[in-house]
Parts: sequence; C-alpha cells; structure tokens
Amino acid sequence: MRTFDDLIKPSVRRLQAYTLTPHRVPIKLNQNENPFGIPPAIVAETLRRVAGRDWARYPDFVPTELQTALARFAGWRADGVVVGNGSNEIIQALLTILVAPGTPVVLSEPTFTVYRLMVEVLGGTVVNVPPRADFSYDIPAMLEAAHRTCAVAVILCSPNNPTGVTVDEPALRAFLTDFDGFVVVDEAYHEFCQQNFVPLLSDFPRLVVLRTFSKAMAMAGLRIGYGLMAPELATELGKAKLPYNVNFFSLAAAQVAVEMYADELRPLVERIIHERARVSAAMASFDRFRLLPSQANFHLLHTPHVPPRHLFEALLARGVLIRDVSRYPLLSEYVRFNIGTPEENDALLAALQAVHPEAAT
Repeated sequence: MRTFDDLIKPSVRRLQAYTLTPHRVPIKLNQNENPFGIPPAIVAETLRRVAGRDWARYPDFVPTELQTALARFAGWRADGVVVGNGSNEIIQALLTILVAPGTPVVLSEPTFTVYRLMVEVLGGTVVNVPPRADFSYDIPAMLEAAHRTCAVAVILCSPNNPTGVTVDEPALRAFLTDFDGFVVVDEAYHEFCQQNFVPLLSDFPRLVVLRTFSKAMAMAGLRIGYGLMAPELATELGKAKLPYNVNFFSLAAAQVAVEMYADELRPLVERIIHERARVSAAMASFDRFRLLPSQANFHLLHTPHVPPRHLFEALLARGVLIRDVSRYPLLSEYVRFNIGTPEENDALLAALQAVHPEAAT
C-alpha cells in the first residue's frame, strides 16, 4: 500500500509552506496592510451595487467591466488585463504556464517567498542572485545569470518586500532589451513610490506587471489583484487560471475602489507616505537600531544589539505586532514593520525606545 509520501512529489515534501502565526494584538504592523481601512464611501457604494444580487449565480466568467475599468485606471489595454484572486493567483498561473521540471527562474533574495515556493512546487529551479550590500538589485549579475541558465523568467518586486528597494527604469529597460525571456515586475507597493512601469508594456511584450488591491487599496480581506501584460500572454495565462476565480462581491468592490481612488484612497496613501517620513526621522536618533530607507509602506529594521526574536517578543508584550524576517536570506539581524496610523506609529516608537540590549538575555 502506497503512503502519502509515495504519492506526493518529493520536491513538494521538501518545501516549507508559507505560514504566519496569528496573534491578536491592538496594533498590527506585520502584513503591510493599509492601516486606515477601506473608506466608508467605497463600502456604501459597493453594498448598493451588490444589493439584490443572487448569491446562487456565478460571477461573470470574464469580468469585462472590471477589466475595462482597470485598463483605464492603469493605462493599458483591456485584453491585456487579467484579474485574479489576489495577485498571488496571477503569480501562480503565470509560473504554471512557464515552468516545467528543471526550468530556471531568476530571483534576488531576500524577496517575497511565494515566488520561490511556486517555482519549486512546479519543479523549476530557482537561480538566486544576491543583492548588493545595500540590498539594491544587482541587475548586471541577474542578467548574466539569466543568460547563463537560459532562464524562462526573471521576477523583480519593486518596491521589494521585505527590503523596500526599487529597480530603476533605465536598469529595467536594459534588462528588457537584452533578455529574451519574461521579466515579471511585482508592483504590489507601487503607489507608495509613484513608480509605474506600465508605459513600458507597449515596447516590451515580455514584460508583465502585477498589482494588488491588498495594500494601498485597503482590500486585503477581499483577495483581488491583477496582471497587465501582452494580450497574447493573457490568453495563455487564462488556461491556467481557475474559472470563476473571483467572487462577485470582490469584483464590485474593486470596481468601486478604482472609480473612487483619487478622492477616497489616494489621500490615505499620502498620509502613509507622510507617516513613513515621520517615523524615519524619529528613528534617526535610535542608537540600538538602524532603519533602512524604503519606498514602500514598510521598513526593514536592523537590530544587531537585540536578537530579532527577542525584539519581536518584547514588542508583542507591549501590544505591537511586527514581522520577524530573520530567517530570510541575509536578514538574520532584521525585523520588518509596516507604517500604521499616527497613534500606532507613536506606540511603536515608544515600544522600540523601551527595548534595551539586556532584552536579549
């Protein structure tokens, strides 16, 4: 009789799942969410539009109305927009159509761990090119690795999670010009740096831009994201995406959020950017910690004098939840926290100030 171990791929059994321990605390700064929540006006309009909707009926097979709205919003064409159950689903579907056993994909770790997880579940090979000392992307080294391994794709997160660094447009253009595989740019946090690579799609059909409603758009609980790409690629990707993948409520809420972004959500993004600068300035005088510059809604914090796990526990005891990222490559002395409301940020700063090196003992 065969066991589970006999039936499940060895490459999958060797992997560690993406996990997160739930903690119930007053101040939650561990998942890079929008701390201000979804504006009431967007909630009210969404509820108005879905009122009377028959829950027994499937959502639209192709959400053309939302695709059209996203195309206008992002500045791309509707037939090159793919809507997903979070941008994670777009990542999974894209890698499913590209990665076969042994297929190389270039990453620069530390980065979002789901990229490696999905490549390895599919049997592909991750080619990791470490960043420079300041965590910036080593684009020449990544390009060399992509050529040397005949990689099918390179994945860049910009701003990168968890480091907050970006790839600049000239470097990306050079990569797109010299590399004949796909270049995937995850722009989950682009609103916080005003970076936008969508205009490059017209000149570079092997560029894929991913976006999400989970961060600046304050809709992490509704699980919706989208990809912008060449229409030919969107057609192929649709073969790997599950049918009826996004529920009707999320589709309606996303459309409302896009329509009301300028009036309701952009002001919240600006407040987060302002708070990011305030927190950074306040921490400049902290001698036990070093805050790394960030273009996202979170910061990486170097904590060489207090082990990350001890710092995590000390803040948790004070009701502040951050992310211990010390198991990521190159980050053994780091934690990460996202920018909260002014009151949450003040509590974080006070909690950090109260933590001393003896907390490690």
